[in-house]
Amino acid sequence: MTEVCIIGAGGYGRVALSQMLDDAAYGKEWRIAGFLDSRRDVLDGYVTGCEIIGDPLTYVPRRQDVFVCAIGQPSFRPTYVLPLLAKGAHFINILTEAYIARNVTIGQGCFMERRVTIGPDCRLGNFVVLHSLSVLGHDVVVGDYSQISCFCFVGGGAEIGTGVMVFPHATILPGRRIGDGATIGAGSVVLNDVPPGATVFGNPARRIS
Repeated sequence: MTEVCIIGAGGYGRVALSQMLDDAAYGKEWRIAGFLDSRRDVLDGYVTGCEIIGDPLTYVPRRQDVFVCAIGQPSFRPTYVLPLLAKGAHFINILTEAYIARNVTIGQGCFMERRVTIGPDCRLGNFVVLHSLSVLGHDVVVGDYSQISCFCFVGGGAEIGTGVMVFPHATILPGRRIGDGATIGAGSVVLNDVPPGATVFGNPARRIS
């Protein structure tokens, strides 16, 4: 049977594990091999039923391995994902209980929590994370490694760049452009385009760094 290695045994790694244990494919298409994390003590005090089986920077994929990226900070994901990809690793998508409309394109290694809604004709890059109750309207584009947190709404035709972090309860109006590496603060209402690398916050969202 295929064995899933979860990259990251921190808080989001445990969130991912919990959801994956309830996934319909668990025990049928794949089982969980364990976590990959360089911090050998990160699970101390937690009961997960899974162990740390290696370091993602040095782990050599086995024939039966597939991978899930469960690193909560978008900017850190390439550091741990790219060395494994260079060794031929294959990342799967976890889409438990997500509603996905027609003609949606999803890259590899994406993780969607329960009750995510994705409208028609959206395009998601690789290693995108969508938290519970986030909603993407029609024709939304989300770049590689970006993360959209709980209770967020992204309006139709909006474009979110690579490595963007959108914190909970944010609203991005239709057609807005969010540049690579930008951060959208919690509860923000984005009325205008956001430049690459900028941090915005508030209603209406204003640049704070």
